[in-house]
Parts: sequence; structure tokens; C-alpha cells
Amino acid sequence: MKKNNQQEKGYVYIIGAGPGDPDLLTLKAERALHASDVILYDDLVTSALVDRFEGLKIYTGKRKDSHHFEQDAINEEIVRHALRGKTVARLKGGDPFVFGRGGEEIDVLRQHRIDYEIIPGITAAHGASSYSEIPLTMRKVSSSVAFCTGHPINKIQAPDADTLVYYMVASSVHAVLEAVLKKGRSESTKVAIVQNATRYNQQVFTGTIGEFLRRDRVAYSPALLIIGENINHFIEENWFSRKKKVLTVGGEPTHFSNRDYVRVNFPCRREEAAERSVLEECFNTIGDWPVVFFPNRFAVKYFFSYLMEFGRDVRHLSGARICTLGRPAATELQKYGILSDFELEPESPSAIAGMLKDGGISAQKVLLPGSNLVDSYLVNALEEEGNTVTPLSVYLHGKHEQEESIDLDFIDEIWFSSPSCVKNFSALYRSIPERITVTTADGETAAEYARLFGS
Repeated sequence: MKKNNQQEKGYVYIIGAGPGDPDLLTLKAERALHASDVILYDDLVTSALVDRFEGLKIYTGKRKDSHHFEQDAINEEIVRHALRGKTVARLKGGDPFVFGRGGEEIDVLRQHRIDYEIIPGITAAHGASSYSEIPLTMRKVSSSVAFCTGHPINKIQAPDADTLVYYMVASSVHAVLEAVLKKGRSESTKVAIVQNATRYNQQVFTGTIGEFLRRDRVAYSPALLIIGENINHFIEENWFSRKKKVLTVGGEPTHFSNRDYVRVNFPCRREEAAERSVLEECFNTIGDWPVVFFPNRFAVKYFFSYLMEFGRDVRHLSGARICTLGRPAATELQKYGILSDFELEPESPSAIAGMLKDGGISAQKVLLPGSNLVDSYLVNALEEEGNTVTPLSVYLHGKHEQEESIDLDFIDEIWFSSPSCVKNFSALYRSIPERITVTTADGETAAEYARLFGS
């Protein structure tokens, strides 16, 4: 018997991932993510969190070095997978209903009669409060709290509450503080800015409204602004700042207790022989591909690293049509003396297929370098035009994020699990500050560390 339309549709979870610390994910959210076929995740959701789950991961954030889609396109992608009968997890930083645009997403799901469920997350205000020891409410100090946003600047609100918390203020702190002054607060009112709340590199800056207004740049994203006399209870040596921050490069060490350490994972894996052989086979026949498509600048960077490692150069690509998705990929390509033959800048996933057709990319063999997690936006569009797509993993998902974001200034100790992990780490970091304690899993790993870092 044929199923009705509702039975053929999938199911969508709108999930709050919490403010940054992967361990703040709720048990219900974890169960839903394990049950999901597709996971669409935002920029503030760490790779350390999404890598726990098996579903197809689709990055929907707005990192400056990669192409991205706006909210309408994200809504479209959620619906597309759900209409194919998939269980979809929309994983968002913080809580979906606190400046998370969750309401917009469920409106779209209602329009398409797709069943959904909302799983709350710890919002940034609660995470920042707990990890900085700044209470949002406190007897005889603060009996009311208001959550606000720092945008748009011409509509900043300053409610009559004891404690004010402003989200998304990296570029609007001065405007927020001026709006608060206009509503009657004095320049001596206490202010705290919490950057990277609940993460290993969390920083807390305190002062008064007047002091912050006299500073030029006072915050970098992601940042949260707290205003109120409860900030008098902040202490520099709070419970989170007292923990040592250890960077674990590969493996799962057990001797770093959660009581004393915050563990920061640096993804590392040994190259399996099968993976190596796939890479070698591909680059040995690289001149046979009629189309090579780069979805982001990291794909370009690691592809050319392997191209030279296997004894090839740009001359071997002379017969291929080189395509890119987004300006960052095309710009990276120019560093290797190559101009993109076909550069896509679509406004939504549905626009990709039409652009490919107009550009004559159809019924061809396409090599798609990228991470070990395939970009489904592009693959689906290419296949719709009759292309045969061969993904090629040239870098590990999350590796470029670590390259961009791990700040050794906040790290107290580094632990290496294997010689290959030392080698991978050394490709990104040429030196390690002397103040950082370095430990290794065994003598072989220690020897490789001494060889590469000279100590």
C-alpha cells in the first residue's frame, strides 16, 4: 500500500548545542544527534562536538574563508532533506529560541507540514555567567535580568532590569553602553565582557561603563556583555580559570582529570594505507580528469600540497576545467598561478544546479577535493546535472578549524599520542612557547618531538 505524504516525510530536531563547551550538550540532544541522518551545524558549534556523531555533516555557518548560505537557504536545505525522508538535526549554538532564529525555522517546517521537535540548549548568558562566576541574579543585588541583542544599532533596547545581558556585541559595545546611559544608568555602573564563553580561551574583562567607553576596541566575537552591580562578585581566580588547559594531540588520555584540566582536542590520525593508496592513485592519473571542483580554499591548499608531494605540478592540470565555489577558493587558487575557469557564487543551494547547467558542467567526470566529510550542497547539484562525482579527501574535517583557531597563548600543556601526531602538529606550528609543558605517550613519540622541535 502506498504511504501518504506525511509518512514519507522525515523528522527534524531543532537542537541547542550550548555556548561552546562540548560537554554542555544535553543528554536528549545527544540521543537525537545519534539518531539523525543529516546534521546541519553553525559556526559556533565545535568540530569536537559534531565529530561524535555519524550523520552527514553540513556546515551552515558563515566562516569568512568558506562559501556560505543565508538563513533562507539553510531553511531550504533542512526542508530538502526532510522531504526525502531523512531525520535531520539542525544544531545551533546556545539555545534555538534565544537569538537563535529557531522560530523562523519552525515556521518553514510548519508550512511544509514536516514534523519537528525542539531541544533546548544552555544559552550563552547562562554559560558565561557560570564559567565566569558572575551571578545573573543575587539576593539583595539583582532580582531581575533582561536578555537583549546588540543589533541593529538603531534599535538597541535598555530595559528596566537590575542585570542586562547583551548578545552579539563584538562590534557594538559602545553603542550599547551609550543606549544604557541614556536610560539613566551612571558611568560608574559595572560592566563585564565575556569572550569565548565556556571555551578553553574564555576571557573576562571588567570595568565601568565610563571606562569601556574610553577604550577603542573592547570585544571580539563571540562576545557577551553583562551590565549590573552583580559584577562586583566576579573574581579573577574563578573555578574555570584555575583549571589547566591541556591540548591533546590525538588519542584519549585518561590521566588528565576533569577536576583539574580542561581538555582541548586537536584532531589527528595516522594515514591508513588504503587512504594513502587512493590519494596516490588519483594524483598519478590527475591529468585524466576533465573537471576539478574546489568547494573551499582549504581544499585548494591541501590538494596542491599533495600534488607536489606526489611529483606533479600545475602542468598536469592543463586539460582540466578548474571550478571553484566562492571567492575565497578562487583567491587561494591564484596563489598557485591558476585562474578559475568557472567560479560559482550562488545565493542558495537551489541556484547551484542552474549555474552548473549554464556553465556547461554536465555529464562529466568531476573530481571534488575536500574534507573527509563530503559537501552535499555541491554533490547533489552536480549529480542533478548528470555528472559523475568522485570526492577526494585531502584534509581531515576540523583540521582547518584547528589551524585557524587554536591559540597556544591559552594552553598550559600539550600531550602527543604518537609520532605521526607530532609530525602533523609541526606542519601547523613551527614552535611551542617554552612556558608550555610537553608530555608524550611513549619514547618513540618523545624522540619525534625532540627531532622536530629541538628539545
